[in-house]
Amino acid sequence: MNEEMWDVIVVGGGTAGLTTAIMCSNRRLKTLVLEGGVWGGLPVTMYPSKVIPNYPGFPDGITGIELVRRWIKQARESPYVTMKRERVIKIEKGGIVKTEENEYHGKTVVIATGTRPRELGIPGESLFNKGDKGVYYYVTHREKFIDNRVIVVGGGDTAVDAALDLVDLAKEITIIHRRDRFRALDENVKKMEESNKITIKLNTEIEEIRGKGKVEEVTLVNNKTGEKEVVQVDKIVLAVGLKPNTEMFAELGIETDDRGYILTDNMQRTNVEGVFAVGDIVKGAFRLLIVGAAHGAIASQKIYEYIRKPYWAGEDEK
Repeated sequence: MNEEMWDVIVVGGGTAGLTTAIMCSNRRLKTLVLEGGVWGGLPVTMYPSKVIPNYPGFPDGITGIELVRRWIKQARESPYVTMKRERVIKIEKGGIVKTEENEYHGKTVVIATGTRPRELGIPGESLFNKGDKGVYYYVTHREKFIDNRVIVVGGGDTAVDAALDLVDLAKEITIIHRRDRFRALDENVKKMEESNKITIKLNTEIEEIRGKGKVEEVTLVNNKTGEKEVVQVDKIVLAVGLKPNTEMFAELGIETDDRGYILTDNMQRTNVEGVFAVGDIVKGAFRLLIVGAAHGAIASQKIYEYIRKPYWAGEDEK
């Protein structure tokens, strides 16, 4: 057990977690950041090379990986921030955070665990979604798709972006969506519709994935007509949304919606005293990097008030 008392323990080292730590350090709050996976979260795992066009201050855009590098550098250079690669397995009341290796104590805890790609749970998916066997949830290494037959599943920005990102590499691309229209940005949907490299199948779902050692074919079904077809394929991208990472605080008593997203007030406070939540894990969060950063700024202000209790605390809530 680590008896050291931290002002703030941030669980998660993605956009919201890192920016929370940076903002807390500006308030000279002793901050511990715990991350069990990759520093940077989804910008690193899902789209490291993608240019982020809507992050203020970069009119020409900036890649996800470069933004993360800057956040990590700023956090690590602060004397008030400690960053540890440890996977959190449980958060308990009273500011107790348990990892696979240690137990930490904080005056406050910030949950910034974000989301992860949602699995479809269809036959064959689990056989091929590890070890480069053909099922992926995002396009990270584009070179793996060169001259391949690719099926992209989904109707949002992630799916449409994936299809467009592979146009110049893949042999052929089919994008399927279970509804009759896409919800992605209209501009990108139009680009996709105008491409002679992308085949669009609406009202269509993937029923089964098959192959010997790697993906070879899938069965598609039209959910309007019931018609089925078998399609030969080399790679599949299942871009069917995200699910919140909720496992470590399941017993904490935090209020969530029916999908597991945390309910907070407009100051990022949860219903559990001393526990805050920021970023994509929060219900209603508009999932942009700038929103995660804003959550970090708001939470750090309220954490400072909670711990230091300055005379002006709460004035902005009157």
